[in-house]
Amino acid sequence: MNALLLLLGAALAADPEPVTRNTYFTAETLLAADSLFDPPLRAQSPGQGPYDENPLFGAPRTFAPAESAPIYDPLLQQPPGTGPADIYDPSLSFGAVGPQPYRFGWSSRYDVGFLPQEPVHGSGASGSFGNMELNAAWRYSTGWPAASPNVIFSWTPEFNYRSWSGPITPALPENVFRFASDFELATPGNNPVSLQLGFTPAFVSDLSASPSSDAFNWDGRGVVFVRTTPQFMIALGAAYLKRVDDIVIPYAGVVWTPTDAWELRLMFPKTRVSYFLGDLLGTAAWAYFGLEYNVEAYQINLQGPTGQDEKIQLRDYRATFGLRGEYRGLVGFVEVGWVFAREAEFLHGTPDFDIDTGFIGRLGLRF
Repeated sequence: MNALLLLLGAALAADPEPVTRNTYFTAETLLAADSLFDPPLRAQSPGQGPYDENPLFGAPRTFAPAESAPIYDPLLQQPPGTGPADIYDPSLSFGAVGPQPYRFGWSSRYDVGFLPQEPVHGSGASGSFGNMELNAAWRYSTGWPAASPNVIFSWTPEFNYRSWSGPITPALPENVFRFASDFELATPGNNPVSLQLGFTPAFVSDLSASPSSDAFNWDGRGVVFVRTTPQFMIALGAAYLKRVDDIVIPYAGVVWTPTDAWELRLMFPKTRVSYFLGDLLGTAAWAYFGLEYNVEAYQINLQGPTGQDEKIQLRDYRATFGLRGEYRGLVGFVEVGWVFAREAEFLHGTPDFDIDTGFIGRLGLRF
């Protein structure tokens, strides 16, 4: 565990590789890549990066980067500028949270979460269950063909660690791990209709159980994004999650930006409603409410009634309130909330149990 924390600290201290933004926009929402790299909600600044004259239909136009460009606050009447070229920012018609350009190259994400112990209930279950989460992912995106991409390919290696405490019965392992790779093909969001397909194989284990087919999760997703206006987008799709259960969920919803300050991502499996707070000490800041469906599964060294190593599935819903800020490409967040409708299921006959509603706290970085 100490080695993992040291590795995380070293990664956070390292200088991030520069990322390239071009004029191809993403239709990704909180659905994408398990929401690890949802586009930063940003108040756009004149000169801060490349944008399309009309991200839905127009030809590309690029602004020269300006490191000292002030953050545009949509609560003000107009963005700051020194001349007509600065005042004319085509992205402003999409508000503070409109379509975002793809970040080609490497980007990364790290976060930690804490769920304190809560009592368990069920046939033969006793004690309390708690969880500490550590999540990391590194994403590489590129377009093909390079000069004028028709398809965007993204590869995301992911690492997840869970430190479990309790319950007394059944006796779960203290540590479980997930090693995964997400592969995604998407069409650029510059057009009114775009498509995203994803596949995520994962090895999930406590590293003590003898690996079998139960040590693998297989996820797939497909979604079509239809942008009817610059302020409104519809997502229609579904996802398959291979856990203890074979789970098919809707991968759908709407994204609505009624004003420059508000964005409503009313989606399943993850919803977020955000409000732009403005420029706070040089940092673009948002407050948000989130609601998400979460389901995980691991093969563990616990023999079930059939004599096989068990596979456990943990399912819950998470409602959180958070603050999020961005400064020159570095995005950080902190959030607190409640985890509810918590269920633990087993594949090979160990009795299932429920976990009481409890607190969750999370914080993380994206760059």
